[in-house]
Amino acid sequence: MPDLSASSAANRPEAIALVLRENLAELNALVAVMATDELEMRAAPDEWSVREILLHVIHAERWVQPQLLELRLAVDLEGESPAIGGVTLPDTEANADLNELRWALNVVREDTLRLLEGLVPAQLREPANVEVADELIDISFRTMVLTVADHQLFHVHQIARTLRHD
Repeated sequence: MPDLSASSAANRPEAIALVLRENLAELNALVAVMATDELEMRAAPDEWSVREILLHVIHAERWVQPQLLELRLAVDLEGESPAIGGVTLPDTEANADLNELRWALNVVREDTLRLLEGLVPAQLREPANVEVADELIDISFRTMVLTVADHQLFHVHQIARTLRHD
């Protein structure tokens, strides 16, 4: 019986890249119609502002990239380490404007996509040990990168609700 799991859409790098690009496009579309004063909007007084949510999304994805790189190197022993990072992102306490935020969202996602390039389905599914928040976990590249995508999508919906664009 053939192993169809490795060839299913969810395991193909190009399908995962498409999910990452679609999520970013949805977020970029939301940011594109946003007015500067909307960055300070909050769904409730005790919730994050739109600016804080965007900064969180940027830094959360950047935070997970070393783990993605570690997973990539564990499953692609002969592959090269893609260059990621190397740019200064707006600080989480910064008063970043829309252009800075849009730029940072795109730069961080480009790095995540770069980490995906060249992997094959079997490598995406291969679990490896990686340290996350001082704990060693066994996880696949696919699972971690799709978690990044889902995390961003959650916040896209949060921003849309805050701006009443849902």
